[in-house]
This record gives sequence, C-alpha cells and structure tokens, in this order.
Amino acid sequence: MPADTPPASITGLIEAAEDGPEVPETFGRLLRESERLLKEAPGSADAHYVRGYTLYLLGAHAEARAAFERAELLRRGHQWALFHLIVLAYRDGDHGAVLGAFSRLERASFEGEDQLWRYLVAWEYALCSAVRLGLDEHVTARLPELIAEYTARQDDPEEILERPGRLLQVYGEQPDGPLRDLLRDQLALLVPGGWIRPDEL
Repeated sequence: MPADTPPASITGLIEAAEDGPEVPETFGRLLRESERLLKEAPGSADAHYVRGYTLYLLGAHAEARAAFERAELLRRGHQWALFHLIVLAYRDGDHGAVLGAFSRLERASFEGEDQLWRYLVAWEYALCSAVRLGLDEHVTARLPELIAEYTARQDDPEEILERPGRLLQVYGEQPDGPLRDLLRDQLALLVPGGWIRPDEL
C-alpha cells in the first residue's frame, strides 16, 4: 500500500483483512470506509485505489479492476494501481493490458518501499503474457534478466521471493521447441534456490 494513501482507520482495516482471519465484520467495515473515502474525495486517485483494493480483497475483481483503472487515469503512473491492474488483467486473459501496465511500472518505486518482490511478480506476469501473445523474441531477451534477479538473491535469508508458478504453468503448456527449451533451461537455474523442484521440469 502507498504510505500516504488511506487514513489510519482504513489502514488498520486493510491490514486486518490482509493478515487476519477473514472475518465478515472486518470486510464490511472496510467496504463502508472505502465508500466514505470515495464520497469525500471522488477526484482522488488514492481514494479510487483504496476502493479498488478493498474490492480486490473481497473478490469483486471486475469492479476492482475498474477502480484501479480510474485511479491510474486520475494519476498516470499510480504504481500500486498498475501492479493490481497487471494481476487482474492477467486473470482476465487481457495480455496486452498486462504488458501496457508493466511498461509504466517503475522498479525504483518498489525498491523504495522494500517491495522489490512485487515488481518481480509483475515482471513474471508480463513475461507470461508475452509468451501467450507469441512474443518469443521479447521473452528470449528478458527472461534471463528476471531469472538473474532470483539467483542473485538465493543465498540471502532476508529476501523472500514468490515461487514463479505462472512461469512453470506456461512452461508446462508449451510444445517442444526453442521456447520450451529456453523456459526449461532458465527455470532449472532456480532449482538450487528451492523455488522449483527438479521433477517439475
């Protein structure tokens, strides 16, 4: 979450919804508070982002995506809105939108909030979208760069990176050929770090 976005009351509710058990009362209060914030500041990109994130947590993905799109329209380059747009656009199979949003994502914004792992997740989504769009040259050029980000951190106990499950899925769907070979060879580099098991390749 952007540090300057929601009031403390909403921040507390979001943290409870993210980290605690899924208590209906917590989600109900969060929904009401996000509605109130949006009414108070309908032209605020952050208000639309908070509303979108609330809907995202509640599983209302279509409405959440619309709210994130509105937030990014009101403030071009709203990094957290873009991140969640990438997640939801991929879920919707809108791979062109994934690549468009990722092209506006700024690594430095996530490094500054000690959230680099989220940038790497977004990068994984973008590469998987490129595979699905048949952009093999792009994947060939950029996949080794992403894998290098993982291998550079495999001995750092403080760095927790998400398992690249989407890349594994894409690999499993590929027919025999150069792209499948590339995916296998690159994903194999993640075995020593424990992100992938040898029997998955």
